Amino acid sequence: MAHSYVHGYSDPETQRLFDQADTLTNLLHYDSFFPSGSRIFEAGCGTGAQTCILARQNPDCAFVSVDISGESLAVAKKRVADAGYTNVTFHQADIVSAGTSFGLFDHAIFCFVLEHLKDPKKLFSQLCRW
Repeated sequence: MAHSYVHGYSDPETQRLFDQADTLTNLLHYDSFFPSGSRIFEAGCGTGAQTCILARQNPDCAFVSVDISGESLAVAKKRVADAGYTNVTFHQADIVSAGTSFGLFDHAIFCFVLEHLKDPKKLFSQLCRW
């Protein structure tokens, strides 16, 4: 099933997301360091731009990165694998969907995803049930 995304799924858009992530790393992730052994949920990982930064900064943590788009996940998986990070697993799912559960986490990351949701409050009420 194809999902609409306001920016589209083109190669130039993918590159724009990685350029944005690189440019904003010191602002967004200067303190994105988690205790060793943490399990971290990344909502709406898209093409993995933030995922690569977080996985690099936290090699002793396990990330579960989720996106609704299989196309974006394919790009994210390739980027993470090409970078040699082994601490990330990916799942295609609607993060707001009832019944979507990936277990318990120590931390959760929502970077550039909430603005794409019709009802962000629904996501947080769902997360509280996990």
